[in-house]
Amino acid sequence: MSFKKSLFKNILTLGGYNYSSQAANFLASIVLSRLLLPEEYGYVALITVFTGFVTIFADAGLSFAIIRSDYGYTFQRAITNLSFYFGMLLFVIMLLLAYPIALFYDDMTLVFPTMVMALTFIAGAFRIAPMAVFSKNLNFNYIGKVKLISNLVSIALMIIMAFLGFSYWSLIIPQIVLNLVQYIMFDLKLRLGFRFYPISYTLVAFRKTKSLITNLSGFNLINYWARNADNLIIGKFYSSYDLGIYNRAYKMLQLSLNVITGLFGTVLYPSLKKFKSEGGDVNSEYMSILGIISLINFPIGAVLILIPHTFVQVLWGENWLGVAELLPYFGILIMFQTMISTTGHVFILLEEEKRFMYLGVTSAIIMVLAIISGAFYSMLMVAIAYAFSYMIFIVPIFLYFGFYKIFGYSMGQILKFWLPKLIMGLGLMISVYFEKQVYLYFLLGIYLLHLLYNQRNELLKIRELTLRKLKKK
Repeated sequence: MSFKKSLFKNILTLGGYNYSSQAANFLASIVLSRLLLPEEYGYVALITVFTGFVTIFADAGLSFAIIRSDYGYTFQRAITNLSFYFGMLLFVIMLLLAYPIALFYDDMTLVFPTMVMALTFIAGAFRIAPMAVFSKNLNFNYIGKVKLISNLVSIALMIIMAFLGFSYWSLIIPQIVLNLVQYIMFDLKLRLGFRFYPISYTLVAFRKTKSLITNLSGFNLINYWARNADNLIIGKFYSSYDLGIYNRAYKMLQLSLNVITGLFGTVLYPSLKKFKSEGGDVNSEYMSILGIISLINFPIGAVLILIPHTFVQVLWGENWLGVAELLPYFGILIMFQTMISTTGHVFILLEEEKRFMYLGVTSAIIMVLAIISGAFYSMLMVAIAYAFSYMIFIVPIFLYFGFYKIFGYSMGQILKFWLPKLIMGLGLMISVYFEKQVYLYFLLGIYLLHLLYNQRNELLKIRELTLRKLKKK
């Protein structure tokens, strides 16, 4: 089976489960929006700014280490030990941070919920190695099943708890349950199990993964605070209501990254590794994949740009109308971040994770400075500054130092693919700011034509593949 055919088969398999899972999340958000208030979402968001930060160290490249290595069962079980020790360490760190976090927000009621949320690090530690083994073996069908079932269990628990009046606890407890369900289901099939090896085994596993752990942790550390600087600043200087509103808009970006980049990324790295080992042209296939992603992210971005008020009113109701003015900027970000976010897999494939970290540091400094400058004016200006800095500075930085310098693309290839998108993206941002609805329709129409023309070959191949499958049925 060809690389692209295998890749898209795995993407469609995992995508079916992932999209079902995200659709369930989306429907659950509609129900929960009627059961929980923005203030309750904002309350949990105050904690997740910090727990989310600590989470970036939970995997820290361990999954990539299993996929990239040619070591077997003993190494994989040693990684399970290593991930457990990381989970315990992060659990203790969050316990120690609970009081300072409450002090930071001047709200002592945050202490106990923060301590409870810390349990997610222990629960999540067990599933890292088993899921990586399934990814290495390209068994995305089972990964998809596990994620869907665990997510449905979590959603059901959220709704039941919210209905029974558990307030913000209905957003906390299900996260712990989700991780436990995933581990149980993975281990039932894989039988990797868990046992304590001598510490020497764990130290060997650490030495083998040290480069990935340090460089990816460094990148994730910087990238996390850059991505959450807006939430942190709004939580500190604005109200919980404002944070709840902003966080709901930001969730649309996160949802898209999970649905698109998360899906492609899960399949992309193990598939590209296998393809590279067989002597394939990684650059050509990767650019083709980016083109497909640009087609997938277009309708999501277009809806948020063109009809934000209708979108919010229909899905979340009157209490959330403040989200509407922020959504167009996040819609534009979706069109670009879903593509740029996949570059990390190529950096790791080329064993250039250190340079990836350096790019992350540079991008983070730019983004945080932009967000701080926007916060002096309004919550809306935070979203505008975020989107503007990403388009003007961060995308070009990744194109030059990533695509050109490290990946080895020619400047002609880069400009042909990226320049029209950047020009139209900036045009959309200006049109949104000045409320020029006619220009928005015009630019989105041109953008769509550009995407269809650029990816015409891939679309024809997908059409032929679909017709072939339909004829077989």
